[in-house]
Amino acid sequence: MERLLVVWCPGILEEQEHGREARVFGAVVAALEAFATHVDPVRPGVCAVPTRGPSRYFGGDEVLARMAADAVARETAADAVARETAADAVARETAADAVGVGVADGLFAAVLAARAALGRGPVIVPAGETPSFLVPWPLSTLDRPELADLLVRLGIRTLGAFAALPGPQVLARFGAEGALCQRVARGVEGELPGFRLFFPRLSPGPATTVVTRQAGFWGDSADVDARATRAVAGVQELLGPEAVVRGRLQGGRGPAQRARLVPWTGPRTDGAGGGPGTGRGGRGPGGQDRTGRAGGGTTSGGPWPGQVPPPAPAVVLSRPLPALLVDGAGGAVGVTGDGIATAVPARVSVAGGAWAEVTGWAGPWPSDERWWSVRGRRRQARMQVVTATTAHLLTRERGGWWLEATYD
Repeated sequence: MERLLVVWCPGILEEQEHGREARVFGAVVAALEAFATHVDPVRPGVCAVPTRGPSRYFGGDEVLARMAADAVARETAADAVARETAADAVARETAADAVGVGVADGLFAAVLAARAALGRGPVIVPAGETPSFLVPWPLSTLDRPELADLLVRLGIRTLGAFAALPGPQVLARFGAEGALCQRVARGVEGELPGFRLFFPRLSPGPATTVVTRQAGFWGDSADVDARATRAVAGVQELLGPEAVVRGRLQGGRGPAQRARLVPWTGPRTDGAGGGPGTGRGGRGPGGQDRTGRAGGGTTSGGPWPGQVPPPAPAVVLSRPLPALLVDGAGGAVGVTGDGIATAVPARVSVAGGAWAEVTGWAGPWPSDERWWSVRGRRRQARMQVVTATTAHLLTRERGGWWLEATYD
């Protein structure tokens, strides 16, 4: 069972509408990260730190607990000063007493130790003595009101008395949930289901290492992606599964058609591209001929004639901006019905801005959408143009050029 240091901040256990509690909790976690590579937010106002590495380095659980208490007290005191008024001037003086720090085997016992530490300094449960520490605590600490009420009516009022009951009879009378609660009361299991509101561990067994500072400092492997995954999962737990979204590519010709926002469901490993090819003479980044005859790649659902080849642009405008594209003589560059540029682009201007010299270009990639529809038909041609400072994706439609996207 993992040995944990738990910080319990009763003043920020429930978030209010102005968000002060979340800000203070973030500051508490950051303060702990100054000397602990793995800080595990459990729920608002409660966070846990595996003690194995830090305790060995700093000289024991007592020293680590005192460091944590001092660091958290500074943050809560600073918050009390920031909101102190004549009516609550004592808040700053009592801020240090409003935080509990406890160390024990398992999250359940460590939380109880932290609760017991309020106003009296850190409580350290020696390794291996968690079962005896749990004995006098009331059944209400299991946060199972119906189970506790039934046990009290049977004359069982403490975790110790509950732990002493025969396991098979508990399983038969109270089911799997009751049996698990008894294992927690005995100190065999370290955590009650449902207590965590943030970031359940990514895999069972030993603690998943999440390095926040000085990767590998305690001899653990760095896993920054896992930390990001846990953070996003925590936000999703608070706001709901539909509140956290990410971009996903789908079928389509232009970048705006291919981008779709979907609920976040876990980490992904697809790569990202850079900017377009800059070869003069109309050769695209994927080797396509400038007429677009070689296609534009395939994606979900099969081929998409006229699709712009990768890499994808960095910024896609929600509303395209008007642009002008001219050749060396100042004549407008167009696209024929066969999808061929009428001239070599030389200069480009976006939204009436200054002219910029075109140093490279690719395309056009013509598309004819809904050709069977009288009202819904849409004919376009896209072209990549590169200047000395940036690269643009232009769209030819309705007799003019439009800036659709920009590359890095």
